[in-house]
Amino acid sequence: MRRAFHLARIALAAEGLRWRVLARARLRQAALAFVALIFLLFALALGHAAAVLWLAARLGVIGAALTLASLDLALALVLLFFAARGGARLAAEAEALRRAALAELRAESPPMLLAALRRLWRETRRR
Repeated sequence: MRRAFHLARIALAAEGLRWRVLARARLRQAALAFVALIFLLFALALGHAAAVLWLAARLGVIGAALTLASLDLALALVLLFFAARGGARLAAEAEALRRAALAELRAESPPMLLAALRRLWRETRRR
């Protein structure tokens, strides 16, 4: 029994380390994505300015601005449609799978072992 607790403590410590490493990596990815988004927005603004100048010779300044605005609106509506679809169904299925696995674990595991694992989990989260 003592060995099981020792192995559980090692597993929980490794899991905590894994979560910290993943969080650090996700933070770095988010920062780089934010910088990339800034450059993308500048490129988009310059592209719009070039398009307005090109269209202004054919449609006039007002016509060029309205044409680009309508194209931007159409693109925004298409993107919003795809964004609204989301992954709610997959998240719900994952939640149901997690609940079923935990219910099965509670049914098969001795309550004392589960209490000890909960205590170990709380101890490792405080560190």
